Amino acid sequence: MVIRNLIFDWSGTLVDDLPAVWKASNFVFQKAGVPELTLDEFRAEFCLPFDRFYDRFVPHVPLPELEVWFHNHFFQVQDSVRELPHAREFLEFCQSNGARMFILSTVRKDHFKLQAEQTGFIRYFEGIYVQVFDKRKVILELLDAHGLKTSETLFIGDMQHDVESAHHGGVHSCAVLTGYNRREQLEASQPDLILRHLAELKTELERNQFFWNPRSHGQNTHF
Repeated sequence: MVIRNLIFDWSGTLVDDLPAVWKASNFVFQKAGVPELTLDEFRAEFCLPFDRFYDRFVPHVPLPELEVWFHNHFFQVQDSVRELPHAREFLEFCQSNGARMFILSTVRKDHFKLQAEQTGFIRYFEGIYVQVFDKRKVILELLDAHGLKTSETLFIGDMQHDVESAHHGGVHSCAVLTGYNRREQLEASQPDLILRHLAELKTELERNQFFWNPRSHGQNTHF
């Protein structure tokens, strides 16, 4: 089956906001009076939906208060957010091949707006779904709203939650190692592909002329 539609996560897939999110999260921990996490510890522990993460570390602080602390500090450190290597080239490649592209992300709307304007990536996308608390609850809405066939749709993300959302929506899944989750975490969620970065996915799609390779499908293939 030909891949005609691509759904992208944002953070860790197209832009690198991990350092900023880590710093803002440690600010929350500091305010809450709990130990901060190293970057490696943060990557090992962070999960979506994010309330599960905060419930483990700061269950004594209400989520609305945590969000105020987090986003206020994130605004101070988000200058460090950068587009990821290969992202622009991959988006150009998909656009030139007529693929329809969408964003499905938990990133807050105001953060996304600023980052999308700075990178110029916003022009590639037909539909944008951001500030989504649980992507599993929205992916079916996205598919239905835009008339996307599940067999022709690929969800690309960097976290277990992205792969789980792809499974829930019945679409193909590709996990990239450019963001929050490590390989062993992504393997546990069983994506169709685990790749180091988007340049490898470009090679895969180019080689197969956008046909989804059945030899790779379901085998958690690594390149």
